[in-house]
Amino acid sequence: MQKTTTIPFCDLSRAYAPLQDEILEAIKACIERSSYLRGPATVAFEEAWAAYCGQPYAVCCNSGTDALTLAALVLGMQQVAVQSNTLPLTAIGLHRGGAEVHLVDINAGGWPLETAMESVPVLIYGQIPTDTSVSRLYDAAHAHGWQPPFGSSAAWSFYPTKTLGAMGDAGAITTHDRYFADELRRLCGRDDKFYNGRQLTSRIDEIQAAILLVKLKYLNGWLEERQQIGSHYDRRLGPLGICLNANSLHHLYVIKTPGRADLARHLSVHGIQTKIHWETPLHQLPGPWQAVGSFSESEHWCNSVLSLPCYPGLTHTEVDFICSTIEAWFEDRVKD
Repeated sequence: MQKTTTIPFCDLSRAYAPLQDEILEAIKACIERSSYLRGPATVAFEEAWAAYCGQPYAVCCNSGTDALTLAALVLGMQQVAVQSNTLPLTAIGLHRGGAEVHLVDINAGGWPLETAMESVPVLIYGQIPTDTSVSRLYDAAHAHGWQPPFGSSAAWSFYPTKTLGAMGDAGAITTHDRYFADELRRLCGRDDKFYNGRQLTSRIDEIQAAILLVKLKYLNGWLEERQQIGSHYDRRLGPLGICLNANSLHHLYVIKTPGRADLARHLSVHGIQTKIHWETPLHQLPGPWQAVGSFSESEHWCNSVLSLPCYPGLTHTEVDFICSTIEAWFEDRVKD
């Protein structure tokens, strides 16, 4: 019989509880000044987020997908390479921005293979790039806390479960290029003027900006908690050979394991929720992309990755219980 979940995959209430009064006050302030769009909270958050990312400009929009679309539009991307083991919305967002998306396989570390085509790397699970090459655009939806290299732009998501998450949806693009930022504002509907036929209505609302401005003050602490949780998992699970061993901000803590479905069921029976990011590679899905060649490593990852609970407020005792439950499953496999 399946046990009632005792350790959820994600529990946003643990981080929210200490901030509740501040967040409610920020929401109240928006209501009292009748400020719901294109107001002071948006301006303040854009300035604060740009500074946090080490870039002079940030332009907020409706979602991380829209951030990719707007960036691709302004950059005039024609053909881009995207790794096949990512969320479909990465490729869809770029395609909506006018880019012809070509899927590529990944290397053993999870990064896209080199190609002559322009690449949009995905900082999947919060992994940090280690190569010295610089891309014009990064999908940094999982990488809050990372600072893009000079000359690059990054698309961010503030979906509620992200390391810095809104209480709804929102996204942003950060950049060093003032012209790029100005054009983004024109395209995302920052005012009611007509600029050209490519315009979208994609704005962050004031309440979400105000909430994010409060949460941003706590982001460093949350990142530190994630590092501690990740290190704890590494110590306990490392000997099993299932850790990614990547330089990561641990938006997600992901293992690669044989018998994933059995392990997930075993954890569920013991009250531990898990998720898969993601189960089907893009080249096996119908979508606005082209796929040629072998995708063996992407398929291997999609067949074996399993995400474990990793979020602020997850206790040392809970992580120990998760690790002990995984260790017990591996011990039983050896006996069998």
